[in-house]
Amino acid sequence: MDAGSNELLLLRLGLIAIVFAFVLVASFTLRTSLRPAGERRRREAGVAALVVQVAAGTGIAPGTRFPLAGTTLIGRSPEAGVILGDPSVSGEHALVERTRGGWRLLDLGSTNGTVVNGRPVDGNGVGLRAGDLVGVGAVTLRFQP
Repeated sequence: MDAGSNELLLLRLGLIAIVFAFVLVASFTLRTSLRPAGERRRREAGVAALVVQVAAGTGIAPGTRFPLAGTTLIGRSPEAGVILGDPSVSGEHALVERTRGGWRLLDLGSTNGTVVNGRPVDGNGVGLRAGDLVGVGAVTLRFQP
C-alpha cells in the first residue's frame, strides 16, 4: 500500500467514528427527551412532596408521592409535574412554587377550584405548611415539606 491509500483509509475510519459518535449522542438525547415531561419531573429530587390522600377517579394509589422541585404544575395535562387524570381536575389546575419563605400554592383559574384545609385558593395563592390538605377538584393531597 502506498501513502495515499493509507491516508484515505484513515480518513474513512475517522469519518465512520464521527458518524458513530453522532448517532450515539443523538440516540441518547432522543431517549431522554422523549420521556413524558411529568415523568422527568417526578424523577428529579424534590425538597417537598404532595402525597395522595383521596385519589378520586385518577387511578393513583393513595400514598403515592409527587416530589416538588421549584415550580410544579398540577393538572390533567401531560406537561404537569403532578398529573391527576380525574375529570374534576383542569388541564392546568394549580401551581406549587418554592419561594424564599417556603412553598406557595396558586389556583390557575380552574373550573372546580383549589382548596387548602377547606379554604378556597385564588390566583394570589396561599402559603403551604406541613400537613396541609390540598384539594384539587375531587382529589386530596397532603403537603409534606
